[in-house]
Amino acid sequence: MLAAACLVSCDQAPIRKTTEKLEAFDVQEPDSAPATAAAGSQIAYSYTVSYVFDRPTVAKVQGDQLALCRRLGNARCLVVRSTLHAPGVGGDAAAAGAATVDEAMLLVDARLATQFNRRLDALARAGGARLSERESTAEDVTRQVIDANAKVRAKQALAERLLTIIRSAKGNVGELVQAERAYATTQEELDAARQEQASLAQRVAMSPVTINYLYNDLSESRSVIVKSLRSAGDTLANSLAAMIAVIVAALSWLAVGGGLWLLMRRIAHKRGWRRPRWGRKASGDMSPPMGE
Repeated sequence: MLAAACLVSCDQAPIRKTTEKLEAFDVQEPDSAPATAAAGSQIAYSYTVSYVFDRPTVAKVQGDQLALCRRLGNARCLVVRSTLHAPGVGGDAAAAGAATVDEAMLLVDARLATQFNRRLDALARAGGARLSERESTAEDVTRQVIDANAKVRAKQALAERLLTIIRSAKGNVGELVQAERAYATTQEELDAARQEQASLAQRVAMSPVTINYLYNDLSESRSVIVKSLRSAGDTLANSLAAMIAVIVAALSWLAVGGGLWLLMRRIAHKRGWRRPRWGRKASGDMSPPMGE
């Protein structure tokens, strides 16, 4: 039973040793390491593409693209999610002339992803769409795969050794109960490690492809009217903004000038200054200045 406890406490040691050996290998042999890594690299790819439609033909295009996926079978292409808005039913966004966005998410065999994306583009062009945006990402999960595989092997070996100890029925009842608990815990950890291993394998084998469909939900005539009204509104708003800016600037200068004029008049009144004769003639004031 002491051996069972030692096995449980030393469970993580094989994984750490494996990682250290791999890292040492990479450092000691820099020339051969890149070739080995390239041959055994585990890359998870994902793709996103957006199409813009001049007219609401998205239903046909989406239908053709989903049919292409389904013809390959679930093992090579799986439709995870798809959305489709009925033409003319877009709520406030459609009434305002905003673009409607539909979506489809697929899982495609990574070996077919490049060719499959080309077929998607061809179907979209045939439906009157143009490519708006394309994005692809690649994540190297090689280290995660190596760690997951090592963890599965270590947990599986530990479970087998614990099971051998339990079947031998050596030791007292307490020791056997402790060994069974250790075996149950190890089995749970082994199941979790296998799930992680399967998830990583799925990410490498199947690439998610997200398709966005953008189109104007209004008819062409209504769309032109909306665009014209929007352009006229923008022009009017810009004109009003310029007018307000001019008025505010003029008022600021008038306020400053008026304040200076009032200040000078007040000073002149306190000191008894008089306007020049030409100014008094113009106003009809011919009284002699003070002190004359």
